[in-house]
Amino acid sequence: MDARKGRVRIPRARVGEEALGLRLAHHLVLFRARLLLSREDPLGALERAALALPWPELEEAGSFRVEARREGEHPFTSPEVERRVGEALHRAYGVPVDLKRPAVRVRVDVRGEEAFLGVQLTERPLSRRFPKAALRGSLTPVLAQALLRLADARPGMRVLDPFTGSGTIALEAASTLGPTSPVYAGDLDEKRLGLAREAALASGLSWIRFLRADARHLPRFFPEVDRILANPPHGLRLGRKEGLFRLYRDFLRGALALLLPGGRVALLTLRPALLKRALPPGFALRHARVVEQGGVYPRVFVLEKL
Repeated sequence: MDARKGRVRIPRARVGEEALGLRLAHHLVLFRARLLLSREDPLGALERAALALPWPELEEAGSFRVEARREGEHPFTSPEVERRVGEALHRAYGVPVDLKRPAVRVRVDVRGEEAFLGVQLTERPLSRRFPKAALRGSLTPVLAQALLRLADARPGMRVLDPFTGSGTIALEAASTLGPTSPVYAGDLDEKRLGLAREAALASGLSWIRFLRADARHLPRFFPEVDRILANPPHGLRLGRKEGLFRLYRDFLRGALALLLPGGRVALLTLRPALLKRALPPGFALRHARVVEQGGVYPRVFVLEKL
């Protein structure tokens, strides 16, 4: 596998039906070519590369569209890429463009000076596996799955999501670990808890226990657990940063009291220095990395109870 900032290249021989169950993927794209963009004429380079490639999918297709994704600064927009490459392929193959329900989706991913061309195999994101009610927050099931794996959560373990919101982490934990793992989810917002309960029932995850609970006082509400997965508020509604510091401090003290020895917390924060200052004795930092969430870049911390 060739991992590169959010993309993983898998040999085609290893891609089968099981790939549609990948829980850390948004889409599957059949890779066709990589090129370095010309600084003088990047759109022209993309057009020429697209025309030089074989596209057997377009030979019998009833419709197609080009979908572009960009990372970095460029003298062109994603719609310009889609229009330029789409017009070139339409002239070459005579296939009509359908922007809503195309039979074939040609993907152009531009990252810095590199471009990757291919055919998207999935019509809808693989991450869209829960009802819409559970997807209203900024945290996606893919990021919730990453928290699970970084925390080394395994079937049979008891898991707590203390800032559950619309329930994405709890649903991802329950659907991944199965009914042998009790999953607890808490939040102070009754309306969001109601949406999370509805999403859990609609997803057949009836063993999640939702409670109206204050994450600053976890031992009052929950039993001992093996793993805590948390997406605390980032402080935008808490006023001064001292309010966020107190939240971190009280939450981490409660987490330390609930966790069994060797238990882990995996959480997201936009204020890593503040969280480290709030960290009580008894925790060891085992892992840290930056991730993307809704256009911002929080850090994941994995803490282990000594």
